[in-house]
Amino acid sequence: MKKINTINNIPLHYARLTNHPYGTRGIQRDFLIDTTFLKVLERALQEVFEYCPYGKPEVITTAGIFVNKPGQHGHGKAFDLDAIFWKDDLSLVTSKFPHNKTLYLGIESFLRKHFGIVLNYNYPNHRDHWHVDTSVAVDYDKGAKSETLYVQMVLRYIYEEEILIDGIWGRQTNTAVTKIFKRLGIKTPITTKVNYIKFLDITGKIAFKLCENHVSPLELVHNLTHVITHLPATHKNEITEALNSFLDHDETAVWLNTYKEEHHTLDTIIDAILA
Repeated sequence: MKKINTINNIPLHYARLTNHPYGTRGIQRDFLIDTTFLKVLERALQEVFEYCPYGKPEVITTAGIFVNKPGQHGHGKAFDLDAIFWKDDLSLVTSKFPHNKTLYLGIESFLRKHFGIVLNYNYPNHRDHWHVDTSVAVDYDKGAKSETLYVQMVLRYIYEEEILIDGIWGRQTNTAVTKIFKRLGIKTPITTKVNYIKFLDITGKIAFKLCENHVSPLELVHNLTHVITHLPATHKNEITEALNSFLDHDETAVWLNTYKEEHHTLDTIIDAILA
């Protein structure tokens, strides 16, 4: 075990305290970590920030590394990533995935190149952090809920496929994967490690390119729609009706269409990444 309070010279903070709550930069703290796992984590984060358009961050907050409980945390071989903070008030707080989907999925794509286990926003009890560990090898298992959730999320939010996100590999997911792999020039099946790694790499770069684009009102409307779908039923219908009234207004439609015309197309970005 090794004691650290930085990783790749980035301060590691804890933000789960009353005076340093979740979602803030928290306070720097010492953490115990397995030395072999630390090397994997360092390589993973180095690659993430090498390609991330915002570069090296000022602070990373973690919910913990070595924790006195069963599993990989009990051996200092797991890392819970809460948030990342860059200069100029740029940040990614993992619980805010609906508001920053492309940046979130870009980071996750590169994390998955290094960690066989990555539990994300849609995995039960992980909306407020990523859990990563090396307890299994990096590959794609169609029966692994966490891996299928990721694939379905990028199919929907990066590749614009209308697909159900349920963590179950089925005909719909298989068809969409085949289509996107062909578009990206990747051989199938996804279960072949080299194919899966290539998909992660290309997807990460595309996601990061997408998040470079200025967030338009159109994207904000999409984010709002996503949030509404997860609201309790009590006021969900009223809010949905109010939003639909706004979107159905003639002047609103004209205004939003101007952003559709200015938005870089996915195909253009894919071609640029593959060139």
